[in-house]
Amino acid sequence: MSRPKIVLITSCGKVKDKNPKPAGKLYKSSRIRYLYKRSKELGIPFYILSAKYGLIEADCVINPYDLEELLPQVSNILKNFDVVIFYKGGAKKCYLDLIKKACIKNNIKLIEFGYKCMGDIKKLDKILEEIR
Repeated sequence: MSRPKIVLITSCGKVKDKNPKPAGKLYKSSRIRYLYKRSKELGIPFYILSAKYGLIEADCVINPYDLEELLPQVSNILKNFDVVIFYKGGAKKCYLDLIKKACIKNNIKLIEFGYKCMGDIKKLDKILEEIR
């Protein structure tokens, strides 16, 4: 049996750098920076749900921004994965709702975890152990 294709997702952060940078470095959130670093260490694709760009790869260089309609773009990217791990700590409810809709539309398993102030962020390794 082949291993499931896994993607790690979190929502964007409010505070951004003023200059274009890779998404994983544009946001000043310690949550995003931690997950970006861990995704590199673990070799797992990491996306950020951006209010402007939708679901973007963390290495994609973007400009600072604000909100648009995202479901078609997010669904199109997620259709390439079997499991979505969404770190919801610090995310607005509308982002979690969007990810849920895209997962339902594509019949993708959704695992959500985390709470404010990076609570439970280190649970990622345990989640990966359970699904691999």
